Amino acid sequence: MASEQGQGEQTSSMAGAGKGKGEVEGMEQKLEKLMSAFHDHQEGNKAVRHQKELEELFSFLREHEAAFSQLPGDKKDDLDALLRNIEGVLELCKNQEEKKKKTTNKMGDCIPFKSSSRPPADHTSSTSVVAPLLMQARDILGDSSSSAPAAAGPNKKEVLYEWTTSYVDEKRLYGWDDEATEVADALAGPEEDDDELFRAAGIFGIHGSGKTALAQKVFVHDRIKDTFLLRLWVCVGPTPPDDDKQQQYEVKFSLLYRMLDNLGLDTYKVEEVVNGSEAVKKHSGDSDAAKESKIGVLLFILHVALAKTSYLIVLDDIRAYDPWYTNLALPPPPHGEWSDRLAYGLPKLNKSAVLVTCRKEEHARAMVRTGRVFHPPLLAVADAWKLFEREYLQEAEKKQVGYNVKDDVLYNDLKVVQEEMVGKCLGLPVAILEAAKGFAQYCTYVDDDDAKTTQPTTAKGADAGDPAHAAA
Repeated sequence: MASEQGQGEQTSSMAGAGKGKGEVEGMEQKLEKLMSAFHDHQEGNKAVRHQKELEELFSFLREHEAAFSQLPGDKKDDLDALLRNIEGVLELCKNQEEKKKKTTNKMGDCIPFKSSSRPPADHTSSTSVVAPLLMQARDILGDSSSSAPAAAGPNKKEVLYEWTTSYVDEKRLYGWDDEATEVADALAGPEEDDDELFRAAGIFGIHGSGKTALAQKVFVHDRIKDTFLLRLWVCVGPTPPDDDKQQQYEVKFSLLYRMLDNLGLDTYKVEEVVNGSEAVKKHSGDSDAAKESKIGVLLFILHVALAKTSYLIVLDDIRAYDPWYTNLALPPPPHGEWSDRLAYGLPKLNKSAVLVTCRKEEHARAMVRTGRVFHPPLLAVADAWKLFEREYLQEAEKKQVGYNVKDDVLYNDLKVVQEEMVGKCLGLPVAILEAAKGFAQYCTYVDDDDAKTTQPTTAKGADAGDPAHAAA
């Protein structure tokens, strides 16, 4: 018996090692690919923004590459996510530097990872987008020599905000076809005899309830494509504290900058116009007033850029309500500053609409006023299972080299009790995703010798301590 038990443990250990080895090799290859792209860009005599910081980041990862295989499972997942973030930041830094030709003191970093104060002209400040990635790498790989500010705390891990985008893989959106049509109709209005030129609608719900997914289905809906010539997706993201005026200014500035950039405007020329405007010049001795005027001028430019077209703008994930977003249907004032409302930058001259997503119903209603407000319904069992199945299989394939779902005992048990499992997750997408990830850690894969390579767990006996219960 002891011999058989030892053989079983050895088989499990060898399988786990093979699984971990494949995962580590994938991350090592990803790092090599990133470093090659970075060096190839440099060898082509092409500048890259935050070059020194990127060199430090890649050097650190290269020095600690041998430790990848020693990381526990959760740290490996963190490292894998970090490498994906680095890929996006590297492309952003290359593109931004290629645009920067006229002067070194241009607009601040308007990057979809971290809101921060604008860096000085040399762009080597630790507040750049690369700095938090280096901090995260040191946290994952256990390096204590970080030069990060002490205020961050030795055990505080910086979590990068995951920004939503206009890219929609419709095959990965499950359910809510009728709801998407209802929202699309509310934004597009009647197909005939429609005198209303501007409409607004809102989607509200708790974190993970599917607000963004429903908005994405609306964004690619045929009715929307047929009605609006221009569709623009804007992820608003985290909101700074009420008492941090500088950060509030940065968020508004960044939001408008990104919108103008996505509309195809030359943002460097835009900045010249803003700084040279009389509205800004007259406040040259008052920094706060000058900043407010800059926001007003940017809103005016946005208004002009949108005035001749029919548009739909999605403002996704407005985390905290701000009066600046109130009543998006308001027209701009005939006189005075434009900086008080985002609405002033949204012309109501052609058939246009705005869709917002946020967490509270009262905030959604304050923004859309007379417009309709929607809440994502709970996922039906069939759609919820599709979501669970996709996430479970992805996680299981990461954990097991040569994974075959036909040999997964746990998966087949879960398939039988899918209705009960979805009920435990309350039909919430975020709970279903977390349950899938949790169960995948215990997938019972059977190899050719009928040896189970991970902990055997069945869904039928799952109770308060199971992953689905924890996710819900």
